[in-house]
Amino acid sequence: MRLLLTIIISSMALLSRGDNALTQTDLLYLFPNKDIYETGEDMWFKAYLMDRQTLALSDQSQTLFLQLRSENGDVVWSGKFPLKNGRGDGHVYINEAWQKKEYFIEGYTRSSFTSDSTIAIRPRRIRVVERVTQMDSISSDAVKRDSIERLTEKHRFDLFPEGGYLIDGINTVVAFKATYGDGMPEEVAGRLTENGRQIAAFRSMHDGMGIFTVTPIRGKEYRIVLSDGRSYTIPDIKPTGITMRSIRNNKAGITLLVSSTDSVAHPFTIMAKMNGIPCCSATGTVKRQKKVQLPVEKFPLQGIVQITLMVGESQMPVAERLVYVNPKQRLSINAKTDRLQYNRRDKGRVSLQVTGPEGEPVRAEMAVSIFDKDYLYQPGHENILSHCFLSEQIRGNVFNPTYYFDERNEDRLQALDLLLMTQGWRRYVWDREPTKAKPLLSDGLKGLDRAGRPQILKAFTAEGDTNVVVSDSIGRFVIGPILMDQMRGSFYLQPLVKKPKASLLLENPFDSINNYLKGRQRYLPLNRLPKSYYEGKYVSDGFGTFMLKDVHVKGKRNIVHYDKVLEYLDSLYILSTGAWACEHNGARWLNNYLGYGLHSPLYYSICDGKRLLPKRGERYNKVLYEEHGGKIWNVACKSGPLIFHAPQFSKEELLNMFRMCAAEGYHPKKEFYEPDPIELSPTIPDPRNTLQWKPAILTDEDGKADISFMVSDVNTEFIGIVEAIDGTGLMGTQTFNFRVIRNK
Repeated sequence: MRLLLTIIISSMALLSRGDNALTQTDLLYLFPNKDIYETGEDMWFKAYLMDRQTLALSDQSQTLFLQLRSENGDVVWSGKFPLKNGRGDGHVYINEAWQKKEYFIEGYTRSSFTSDSTIAIRPRRIRVVERVTQMDSISSDAVKRDSIERLTEKHRFDLFPEGGYLIDGINTVVAFKATYGDGMPEEVAGRLTENGRQIAAFRSMHDGMGIFTVTPIRGKEYRIVLSDGRSYTIPDIKPTGITMRSIRNNKAGITLLVSSTDSVAHPFTIMAKMNGIPCCSATGTVKRQKKVQLPVEKFPLQGIVQITLMVGESQMPVAERLVYVNPKQRLSINAKTDRLQYNRRDKGRVSLQVTGPEGEPVRAEMAVSIFDKDYLYQPGHENILSHCFLSEQIRGNVFNPTYYFDERNEDRLQALDLLLMTQGWRRYVWDREPTKAKPLLSDGLKGLDRAGRPQILKAFTAEGDTNVVVSDSIGRFVIGPILMDQMRGSFYLQPLVKKPKASLLLENPFDSINNYLKGRQRYLPLNRLPKSYYEGKYVSDGFGTFMLKDVHVKGKRNIVHYDKVLEYLDSLYILSTGAWACEHNGARWLNNYLGYGLHSPLYYSICDGKRLLPKRGERYNKVLYEEHGGKIWNVACKSGPLIFHAPQFSKEELLNMFRMCAAEGYHPKKEFYEPDPIELSPTIPDPRNTLQWKPAILTDEDGKADISFMVSDVNTEFIGIVEAIDGTGLMGTQTFNFRVIRNK
């Protein structure tokens, strides 16, 4: 009774909660254990759900809806996973039937997938191959295509005046971005001319982006001439106006220069926001020029600051600038292996320590993956910092987003500012009263008995787990997260109130997801594949023999698969036809089938007395009969055997026949395989390319934790990726490497 009461309360609460507007939307980040998968492997992943404004872990959703899509948008896999306090993890099996191509991992929750259609979908990008050795030819083909696109595809050269406009007589920084094809960066050089005379020279500084300065004068002709001969005009020059420019961004704060075209005092207001939260503002008047300082203390986290300049009594927004602040406000992770080089099947250990911005130890949760470095896929690679602080904050596909968060790149902050001036650039976008987003999903599964009256449902699995769901007064019910966790995988719903006849309808949340995805923008990380991808390696056993590189799997005939529940329903159908089988004298007999007879009660009682269920496709003797004196029926074998046939129903047809329906709980759990060194035979090859996956490691009060792993027989370079989060908005990532060599 206690369990039943819990389910009733949670179901009714979910019914009333599902359509309420959210106070704020959440941000979802997915961390797969690697980027390239071979068919027959598991994809392991970690999920973080964070408040979009503070980046603290969010408890607004309890269910993660996960889909994998092919390059052309087809859904190849979908499933549900539990979220607890903003965290979850699981696995997806990639079977041999998957095509060898790119796939997109997309996650949705009640609080992150909402009616706000301006929020784009940002999938995680992975590659599926039969064997990783195929990446060499895939990479080679990609390099050839890229070379052709550079020569044949449309080239773009876009200009972005800082603040939004070119204004007569105001010195302005102009950013540019050169691309070709689907947004791949192109390095360029060129000059700016005024009435045919060169006044500035420039070249790209990072990934096709760069800047030059100009003081435009109306009436003069300005042109951009690139070194390859291409020529472009600059944006129109406004006769008057007020603009804004960032002249300094350091530990003290952001220094802005507000400029106007005349010496009249113009009132203005500057508003600075982070993740939609107002952080600070400044007001004043400008005559020609005015400097404004925004103290760094006003910005609590690292991230993009949206600075908007508004003028006049109506506070009309006229310019905007995106600036990145506090890049040191992150978790630092120190990861060190006990050795830099291992022999096959050695035991290894990684020591980890997490510290905060001031070097203080931090209690944090980490996800750690250790795998063969050849399974990194650069076009899809991203990390928790680049996703949360960059990709989720600006529009469009971002080329090599992790570059801007790798402290080994000394120019990363300068390059990031270029990105924000170009790809993050906009004249202004200002919502005075943003609309509240309405959730499109529920944490549970909604259903209805179309008979429109209270219903009691038996929920049960093929393994015998049983529970109860109760509807409201008009037949609505919800299978909540508690029940989906208890009934993982497939389970069935059977109405216990029979009259009037039940008619169950269970909503599929993925139908709603795919419907609302229509028209949504999808933005992806971009990068180029290296010219040579696969590092030659061997997988050897203890006797020095080598495993085959390729395994060919033959296709199998499609067979209708029934679990125990469906087998039982199928047997009920066969019994309802009246046909049955029996055995005597070493033979099997088919009764009451296709007009043939059956044993008489007198004769049947002489046999073993068992009525058996006939099986499809098996041979039986036909029961024919003769009358002897009107008393006894004798079996007469006057013709050959008969094959029993009965309709083969689909799962849905069987369930409809018995007024039941099937549901899917959370995806079944599975443990990551870690070999036992005692049980692992030295004569059996160990080809594991993923040595360790730990989705939830907690540090102690000193910020420390250790993990161990066992090396496989793959002699190559391995990489470890560590991602950490403290739950309050601080996060960090780190990598480490080691090499495995063949035993001498």
